[in-house]
Amino acid sequence: MRRIFYVLFALTFMGCGDNKNRVDNSTLVDTNKLNKQPSSMEIGQSDYKILPIDESGSDPTLVAFIDKLKKIVSEKDTSELFKSLDTAITVSYGGGIHGVIEFSKNWKLDRPEESELWKTLDQILTMGGTWENDGEYFCIPYAQSEKAFNKHTYDFDWYSTAVCISSDVTVYEQPRTNSLKIATLNYDIVEIDHEFTNSEFTKINTIDKRIEGYVKMGTLIHVAAPKLVIRKIDKKWKIAAFAPFD
Repeated sequence: MRRIFYVLFALTFMGCGDNKNRVDNSTLVDTNKLNKQPSSMEIGQSDYKILPIDESGSDPTLVAFIDKLKKIVSEKDTSELFKSLDTAITVSYGGGIHGVIEFSKNWKLDRPEESELWKTLDQILTMGGTWENDGEYFCIPYAQSEKAFNKHTYDFDWYSTAVCISSDVTVYEQPRTNSLKIATLNYDIVEIDHEFTNSEFTKINTIDKRIEGYVKMGTLIHVAAPKLVIRKIDKKWKIAAFAPFD
């Protein structure tokens, strides 16, 4: 199961090199405004949303650590990355896999230029995050915040749940961009149909089941995908986990 979700997470970011598919840090405050859309398209009005937020600013030392991580990622600096990891970093919760060596094996860091880790971290580090468990640790990206999901009473299936990371995610009638555009989603939580397989599109429905169709892979974050857990260990910020929900 762990390997399945590492693959899903990698596919999530295919085609995301374009900045328009990233969460712009400038949008992390006011996120309730919808873009105007043609009247023929339905606008998602579901209450099931995870709006962009970044709570790191409450601790300047955390901001500095995240900025350092961004530099490490941009330079693909494995030496500095390993210094930023907890020695007992969690690689898989379900598999009970821990440690820097296992982390390196999992992300193929013996060949750093070919590792998918850099692209993955580059994407999520732009998204902001939240304090979890009463401030015990910091979670990135915000779209996988347990605190945010706990505000909803719906019984989510984590393996089939994703979050739209834009205010204007187009839902297509068919899995192609020249298909009829049937709706626009605005940071909605959606359910994924795993029976549909495509490298560019995902079949989804909104939680209220009012909207069903296809969205581009790069517009979603899978809730079960790996997320960063950052915490202070011996008074220093460390990556304590980067593991999927497994």
